[in-house]
Amino acid sequence: MRRWVRIAATVILLVGLAAPAFAEVEQEDLDGAARQLEQLRREAEVLAVQYGDAWARSAELEDQVASLEQMVASSRVEVSLATRKVQDRAVQMYMNARGSEMFALMVLDGGVSPEYGYLEEAASADQRLVNDLGILKGVYERRLSDLEIARLDQDAVTQDMQALAADLTEKIANAQVTYEALKVRRAEEEARRAAEEAARRAEEAARRGTTTTTSTATTTSTATTTTSATTTTTSTATTTTSATTTTTSTATTTTSTATTTTSTATTTTSATTTTSTTVPPPGATQVCPIDGFTAFSDTWGAARSGGRTHEGVDMMAERWTPVVAIESGSIYQLREGGLGGITIWLHSDSGDSYYYAHLQAWADGLDVGQVVSTGGLIGYVGSSGNAPDSLPHLHFEFHPDEGDAVNPYPLVKGLCG
Repeated sequence: MRRWVRIAATVILLVGLAAPAFAEVEQEDLDGAARQLEQLRREAEVLAVQYGDAWARSAELEDQVASLEQMVASSRVEVSLATRKVQDRAVQMYMNARGSEMFALMVLDGGVSPEYGYLEEAASADQRLVNDLGILKGVYERRLSDLEIARLDQDAVTQDMQALAADLTEKIANAQVTYEALKVRRAEEEARRAAEEAARRAEEAARRGTTTTTSTATTTSTATTTTSATTTTTSTATTTTSATTTTTSTATTTTSTATTTTSTATTTTSATTTTSTTVPPPGATQVCPIDGFTAFSDTWGAARSGGRTHEGVDMMAERWTPVVAIESGSIYQLREGGLGGITIWLHSDSGDSYYYAHLQAWADGLDVGQVVSTGGLIGYVGSSGNAPDSLPHLHFEFHPDEGDAVNPYPLVKGLCG
């Protein structure tokens, strides 16, 4: 259902970008849609930064809670052991003093506190047992309180993340509609311009053909005139005026030949222009690894669960958004499982490596060793592995010369905007 709603929204936006339906696309329409998309990108990136900060804080709290839980459990054992020592010593003291049986039962049951007067008679070693128990109980209570506070903070951060994820998901969905509509309109505009260029060239070719035909006809006529002039000279050798006329006719023939030469030069220029349009545009060797709207922030080195630090960039996008090869190369490894979930290692022709994680699925037929071209489909954005299901994203890593990871944010920011 959500897919059909998005398709309907795209159609509505397409109509809004260019009306009537088949009217010529004006550049200002495209510029306006591009500005709208850029505004959505800025708003989404603000949310992405906030989400990234909350994610890092959540990871810190997760580790803190786990550590406090271990310390609380350890303190509980220490308090229990210390309490048993004090109880055992109290029983021993009582038995030596031959007190009442009820008092012994109270001690054995743990009902006697260190403040009871009978303990004040204990030797210094016995007093240390009591002091140690008091200290351990104090540590235990502080750790228990810290754990409770950390859990409350963790719950609050989790709620913040859920709210941010909801806002970011909605923003990305709206931006994706705009992105797809703008992509369609740009393709239509490129097609229109290509058609206009083809028509212009055809018209130019037709015009050149007409010019050449006219020039050839003029040359033939001049040649006839020359022949006629020659005949006149032969038959009237004594007439000076006739000879002069012949000379003028010959000059006209020379002018016509110059015109033909000029037409040939124009044809050469046109051929050169046609060849230059086949050169690929600069920067085509790399593309954004997500073929769709994406929002991300620089989270290199941010805290992650288990004491890890982030060694990539998390690119938020709609689930099932196409993931493509950032540059040409071959598929080195496909793996499913672990923290990364469904992953891809791409070794590029330039010698660098790229790691894609948390995918929803691989592209149909993708296999290890397969050669892929720049922009070729290799998978889809998802939330596999330890990624939060509420916010699908691509975890992307950049390994120059197949070495250690470096911060990929500057690279994808330049490619994706």
